[in-house]
Amino acid sequence: MNGALAPGKKISEVSVAKMFDVSRTPARLALRTLEVEGLIKKRKVRGFTVQKFDRGDASKAFEVRGVLEGLATGSMARNGMSPEVEARLRNALERMEAAIEEDSPVEAREANFQAENDVFRKTIMQHCGNDYVGFAFGQISKLPMAQLGTMVFDSARAKRELMRLRFGYMQHQLIVDAIPRRDAQRAEALMREHANQALVYSSLFAGDEPAED
Repeated sequence: MNGALAPGKKISEVSVAKMFDVSRTPARLALRTLEVEGLIKKRKVRGFTVQKFDRGDASKAFEVRGVLEGLATGSMARNGMSPEVEARLRNALERMEAAIEEDSPVEAREANFQAENDVFRKTIMQHCGNDYVGFAFGQISKLPMAQLGTMVFDSARAKRELMRLRFGYMQHQLIVDAIPRRDAQRAEALMREHANQALVYSSLFAGDEPAED
């Protein structure tokens, strides 16, 4: 995950056992788990290859994540949420707004917003009333950019990025409004759109526009 093993690098039970100074048995089990998670790929001959991910892979992971997050949000709307969970979501919203409006460098505001975005998304996933959604999400959560709350910022274009945060905040508000009204269809659609916005916006804003001061 930290890039120490480059994409395409060949690894084996022997190399992993040596790397971590363990026997081949735990190395074999670890490699099987990594294969299931999609981080390595079994070679036709002996051993594995570190998986390479590109923009297309990230896009597919986002698409699946959006479906699962939408399902979780729709399930929460159908099943209802406790006052404690609703308070947690609304508190996260308040802190997101505060992060956007605070008088500090844009990098600090983005970091604070992302922390609350993480709380918001995980609260819905963990308290939606359907444990199988979280189980299914666990299968893709290790892929690049697939973690809940993951956001990428371009600090060279601060005004544009703050505009994106404000739009995301408004989407969060609409989601929290739909859940207690038990509007499952709207809640699910809103979250799916929100979950997929990162790659959509990166495509819309891609280009050679000058960086902002």
